[in-house]
Amino acid sequence: MAEISAVSTGLIVSVLLALLVIGVAIAALIHRSRGPFILSGDDETYLVRNPDGRIQPLTADMQVRFDDPRIVQFQRRQHLRFPVYDPRFNSLAYDHLVTESGAISLRIHTTTPFPFTAVTNDGHEVTVTSAVSFCVNRERVTDLARLGDFGDQFERRIRSAFSGAIGRRRDEQLRESHHEIEREVTGELAGMEAGSGDLGMPLGVSVFEARFSYRNGSTLPSEVTMASPAMAPDKAGASPEDADAGSAPRRLALADVTQPGDGGPRGTDTPGAMQFLGTDLDKLLDQFRDRSPEQISALLSMMEMQTRQNIVSMLAKSGGLVVFSARELGLDGNAALTERLQAMASEIEDAPETE
Repeated sequence: MAEISAVSTGLIVSVLLALLVIGVAIAALIHRSRGPFILSGDDETYLVRNPDGRIQPLTADMQVRFDDPRIVQFQRRQHLRFPVYDPRFNSLAYDHLVTESGAISLRIHTTTPFPFTAVTNDGHEVTVTSAVSFCVNRERVTDLARLGDFGDQFERRIRSAFSGAIGRRRDEQLRESHHEIEREVTGELAGMEAGSGDLGMPLGVSVFEARFSYRNGSTLPSEVTMASPAMAPDKAGASPEDADAGSAPRRLALADVTQPGDGGPRGTDTPGAMQFLGTDLDKLLDQFRDRSPEQISALLSMMEMQTRQNIVSMLAKSGGLVVFSARELGLDGNAALTERLQAMASEIEDAPETE
């Protein structure tokens, strides 16, 4: 009887342990079936591909986990990036709208494209550095899945908007309507996203503001530092050494843009009145606007002196002996020079004779 009781007890314990293991497994499956599920928050959301192939944004009633294969992963994530140029360090980096898990950022971002050259209505070249603040529009987030290259299209749109606004104004109007241009470009970019414009397909973002600064002339950087990317595209078979090499900053030399009139024997000379191009004369004309007669006289005197200096410099480079009179150099009638010459003559007359 004792042996039968021991066998019965061991059998009961085995059955209880088996039931416990089965219960734990069932509880784990229930917990896994109930979550944790992905929730679409205020800072990020996801896109889900349905069995029929359609893509739709994640909603609250969907039971989607982080490892769910229905999540659109954006394997080529470089198509959802945008440029960020820092003029302080002359560096260019790229930020991404999507993470490796497929989460699409809904935060407010600022893109700063590489500087570009624009031309005013009267032919003046200016170098423009722009910045646009935007965020992904939750209502149009599916548009991102249809774009071939978000960053390239958005950057071209920004350049086109600023170039058009600047090209409709003369040089003096550009300085007077800086903020008006910013409001105009902001409205144009926002109108394209709202579908109210005649041109442009919505990119799925909301534009808040467009800012810019400019410098006269085409003064593009000669080189740029490519900062390490925040998220490098996946490469099959890439080694850790290759990844480290790809994330290191690189300095890239850009094409040298030679300005008209650069180089040559007179390339370093200061231009005089007879060397000014049409655009330079237009800038001088801007200097004469709303000036007093005394200011205009001073400007004319400076132009005349500069022209005389250029004539002297050109003749001196010929290699021969050049003699100019005081009248030719514009020194005739100069009170300070006359006084100094008279003082030198008096010193010569008063000097003692030496044998």
